[in-house]
Order: sequence, then structure tokens, then C-alpha cells
Amino acid sequence: MSFLKGLVCLALVAAAAAGSTSLTDSNFDDLVYNSGKGAFVKFQRLGEATVKSMKPAWEDLGTEYESSSSVLIGDADCTVENALCSKHGVRGYPTIKYFPAGEKEGKDYSGGRDKASLVKFVKDNLEVKCDVKSKEGCSDKEIKFIDTMNAKSSEDRQAQIKRLDKMKGDKMKPELKEWVMQRLSILKGLEA
Repeated sequence: MSFLKGLVCLALVAAAAAGSTSLTDSNFDDLVYNSGKGAFVKFQRLGEATVKSMKPAWEDLGTEYESSSSVLIGDADCTVENALCSKHGVRGYPTIKYFPAGEKEGKDYSGGRDKASLVKFVKDNLEVKCDVKSKEGCSDKEIKFIDTMNAKSSEDRQAQIKRLDKMKGDKMKPELKEWVMQRLSILKGLEA
């Protein structure tokens, strides 16, 4: 019977993180503090009614920003990650905090829990956009990549997208992962 309970718990944890990144004490620093991304993190206890009610909006948000080069949407399960949740002062569930890129002190989010409110907050506070057409908001590195890829054919850009899509699942340093995601975003913008 305990084996069955274990499987049910595992399924619940996997389902809770669908569309967002599962955060643990062992990966939190790399993914939130050191990735170069702004992070929006929901600290939760599975089974809580308020967690269940906002689950679809949070999953949709996670899916929308899954390949973002500037934003991470994450979940921390406080039924398993007690130390992580305590470290961040979590007392109620869900607790949502945001971490601007490069900052190690999370700020409390007190906005709406519906998808439109969550998306607006991310766009206004965490997302960094490089406009591939005007190059506004782009770093020098991104501008150089845009110019290089603009000189290539659509077929060449599609091949790069395929190659980078395969790479994004590979294990690599956070700054390399960020550059892979930035290039994907730029290429998709050029192909739009």
C-alpha cells in the first residue's frame, strides 16, 4: 500500500510542475539566482484548495514562458522542500514571490491569481524583450547575432532553430543555456 501512495505522490508532484519548472533546494540557486533570468516562483503545498484553483493559470503561464530567455516560471513543493520554503519565509499557500534577474531576495507578489494578471505582471516586471526588428532592448551580442542571421536564408534560420531546440534540453552552464534561449527567441522573431 505504501508503494501505491508513493506513486500517487510522485504523480501529484509531476502534475503540479506541468508547464513550469520544478524547483528544489538543490537546483534553486542555479535556476533562480544564477540563470540571468527573472523568476516568478509559486511556493505551494499540494492539495491546498487555493493551490488547486490557480493551477490552470499557473500552468498556462509556465507553458507561455517555457522557452523564454529572460523569465523562469517555477514551482516549489513545500510538502517536500521544507528547508527551501522556510528560507524564503513561506507561511501560507500558495506564496508567490518574484526575483528580478540577479537578485537573491524574493519580493512578495500580491496581484491577481488569474492568467491575465500573472502575464501582465511578468511582462511589466520580469520579461526582457529584444525587438528583432528595431533592435530596441537588445544587447550588443544579440544585435550581432540578429545581423548575422538576417543575412542568412529562412532555411538556414530554420535549421538553427532545430539545432538550438535540441540543445536546450542538454545540461549546460546557466549562462550558456540563457544564450541558447536568447538565440531561439531571436530566430523565432526573425521567422515571424
